[in-house]
Amino acid sequence: MYIKIIIAAIVSVAALLWFLNDEAEEGTSTTEDDCSDRFCSFEELKEVYDEGEDWEIVKNTEGDESWLVSAIHGGGIEETTSSLTEAIAGTSYPFYAFKGRLPTDNFSNLHITSTRFDEPQALEMVANAEHHIAIHGASGEKPETLLGGRDKELKKIVRKHLEESGFLVTEAPEHLDGDSPDNFVNKTKTEKGVQLEITRAQRKAFYKNGDISFSSRSDTANETEAFKAYVEAIKSAMREYKG
Repeated sequence: MYIKIIIAAIVSVAALLWFLNDEAEEGTSTTEDDCSDRFCSFEELKEVYDEGEDWEIVKNTEGDESWLVSAIHGGGIEETTSSLTEAIAGTSYPFYAFKGRLPTDNFSNLHITSTRFDEPQALEMVANAEHHIAIHGASGEKPETLLGGRDKELKKIVRKHLEESGFLVTEAPEHLDGDSPDNFVNKTKTEKGVQLEITRAQRKAFYKNGDISFSSRSDTANETEAFKAYVEAIKSAMREYKG
């Protein structure tokens, strides 16, 4: 009897944590320019949390330097975004990922909104790029990608390739549209880029059994065909845009 009660309690706590994480992703996205996060700058964040223990930066500056693929809310902040970023960039394009490494509550503690993200290495890399694909996570029980950013031509091409691969794509709502010139996605030489807000349901579809925990994401064998198809669709869009 006691064992059943304990198991039920564990399941309830796990479900609550999952729900709260989903709510957090939605809750701090009310407006692009609003600072509703715990920290409003990278300087504030690093005064509290330590590199290598609480967060890390993973980047590659090799490849076609006219491009950047990024995930400024990677690791446990918006799960799967940095995995997608690294897979899309590979060795062909520069990429940048800021990854949360806290055991829990990465989003509520390490998320800095895109219009205020000012980590120096990230700013240097985006300033050197002409074209930019920024990968983000959003809440949502429907598998879809909310498309934003100021690069209208690239957006059309990305949408075409994702839809041809069977993915649902919609225009991002105003609070997620990445249209602000202050948004990290648009801080390129051309002052534009494409922001992909991928719903939680879609990101769960990228891993076996919908498991986007750290242990699952750490093993590429858990990546589904949907993950591979998504990555290839973005790569194809990038090649067409350049061509």
